Amino acid sequence: MAVIEKYVREDGKIVVEGKQLRGDDIIRGIDRAGYRAGDWVKETSTSKRHPSDEPQIARERILIETMAIVGADELTAQDIAVHEYLMACARKSNMTLPTHRIRMSQLSDYLGVTQHERVWSSLERLMRTLVRYHVTDPKTNRRVCRTLLEAVSMSTNRLTQKTMLDYTIPGVIREAILQSRSYTWLDINVFPKFKSKYTGRLYPKLALMAGYDFRVRKDWKPTISELAAFIGYAAKGEDIHVASFMKVIDKALAEIDEHVQGFSVSCTKPLRGTGRGRAIPDDATFIIKCSDTKVDVLARRPAELTEQQIAKIEDRRHSPLEEIEHPPVKYFAQAQALTGIPAEQISDRWRMNVVDARLHPDKRFGIFSGGHFIQMLDSEGFKIAFKHWINWSVNVSGDLVREHVIPDYSIPVDSSGRDWIASEPWFKDDHWVDPELAMPEDVNLDSHFCDDAAPKIFRHVDDSHIPF
Repeated sequence: MAVIEKYVREDGKIVVEGKQLRGDDIIRGIDRAGYRAGDWVKETSTSKRHPSDEPQIARERILIETMAIVGADELTAQDIAVHEYLMACARKSNMTLPTHRIRMSQLSDYLGVTQHERVWSSLERLMRTLVRYHVTDPKTNRRVCRTLLEAVSMSTNRLTQKTMLDYTIPGVIREAILQSRSYTWLDINVFPKFKSKYTGRLYPKLALMAGYDFRVRKDWKPTISELAAFIGYAAKGEDIHVASFMKVIDKALAEIDEHVQGFSVSCTKPLRGTGRGRAIPDDATFIIKCSDTKVDVLARRPAELTEQQIAKIEDRRHSPLEEIEHPPVKYFAQAQALTGIPAEQISDRWRMNVVDARLHPDKRFGIFSGGHFIQMLDSEGFKIAFKHWINWSVNVSGDLVREHVIPDYSIPVDSSGRDWIASEPWFKDDHWVDPELAMPEDVNLDSHFCDDAAPKIFRHVDDSHIPF
């Protein structure tokens, strides 16, 4: 459901108006790409990826909220990372197929381990771990028990010494993914960093909460037994040592706070009672809040633009972009209200970055690669790509712009507040014969583009690495 408006009536009741897609307008899992990345293998590789790469995978709400371990829980944090990666690779290849194949070295590199035997041990535990899902479709409600993975096999070519891994996703899981309507985005690279298996189970739920529109986002208020059952710490009805459980929750939240950049979490623990021993009442609840730390530029009130600004943004005579790659003027007005950068400068930078990203998929644009940027633009449209581009490239805060994001030849904003932009002749790869002479020159520009200079700046300036 897309939220249109939220207001308070005269009687004090909060009313949310929304739009529910119906019929052929419904977007299901089979209609979505299901992942966000440029070069998937490279961006998920421990040895090859850039420190700021954030490839993402879609995770369906029904799997997050209904999955529960049945019987013995032998899984480790590494096992959960293996399962998440194999599910992501299956989604990237073709989730309609039951069996998938990847190189074992690819999985080991994602985990950061060198011994295939450790990975195989995780696969064995995944094959014998039974989980329960509550799957709902338009006609039926089903409770299904399946192992996390089926028919896993590993084969090594004696001539090439390459080891391949074949695995099968249970049919009921594939069907739930392909028919799902509600989902959230997860950073696939954070799972190998988690040390606790409970962190990997709590993170998708919190990401789902943070992904809701702020006007309808609700707090999560589970009791101790409900939260313990959700993360697989203890089944409902089992006795729980509260102090130990609180340490588990503290560790999980600390790991999420350390490794996850997309949102923030606050947790208020249940209060102890006033009676003998100050036992926590059975109905006492946690209060878990999630807030999206990335500001939604499209939720901002548009800034008032002059006629000259509007005319310049709408002038596409010299634009190298396709018509469907141009956001409307309103988006640039909202971006100006958020960042304080003139809308026409943001428009010029958008055009330059899109072209440059297509030519150089490995180039950095803030905290994501050009390949990731273009994959998002082509698969999800300019609305989603523009919103993330503002957050990840234009409006990157100082604490996120680390040294590995800004090239050595870039010069930061000086004390006078002028913007330094590194120019680069990126239209011709063979322009420079001597590699040492290919270093771009640093050009100081005024804070605004004059009309007669704009085409020259557009052709020769690349400001994708500069924090405005």
